[in-house]
Amino acid sequence: MKDKNNNISKILVPIDGSHPSMDALDYAIGIAKRNKSQITILTIIDFYKYPYLLSSTVLAPTFGMEKYMEEKKEVEKLMNDLKEKYTQNIDSQDIGDIKTEIIEGTKSVAATIVEYAESEHIDLIVIGSRGKTGFKKMLIGSVSMDIVKYAHCSVLVKR
Repeated sequence: MKDKNNNISKILVPIDGSHPSMDALDYAIGIAKRNKSQITILTIIDFYKYPYLLSSTVLAPTFGMEKYMEEKKEVEKLMNDLKEKYTQNIDSQDIGDIKTEIIEGTKSVAATIVEYAESEHIDLIVIGSRGKTGFKKMLIGSVSMDIVKYAHCSVLVKR
């Protein structure tokens, strides 16, 4: 929540490993330093990419789990590396806590991000303009656009 001086105390940065999301994270770190904010780096493992895991039709207990587990390991490594990188390069006096969160989303990525931001009382969401699936000719990605449209808090889209 914003404090009595209207400073931003909690920043959420959803990432997907793309360059725009990493640029957004760097930008958010600068904002966090100026406001001594807590920053949460969030990534979503999108279950929609694994429809057979959500299916009521039982194919085999382990069908598709290997690919899902591989992605989960990659995401966990990325998040650990980012937390280590930013906690080593930042004086604890300069910034609040750095958290990482991995959510296994069963809704759209945008809905999962918006719900997380609301439940955690986030003051600002900083997001890249396009993610891994973005088309170069689009000005803003569909996930970013939906977050801007539905978030309860301010959203900064980093281009």
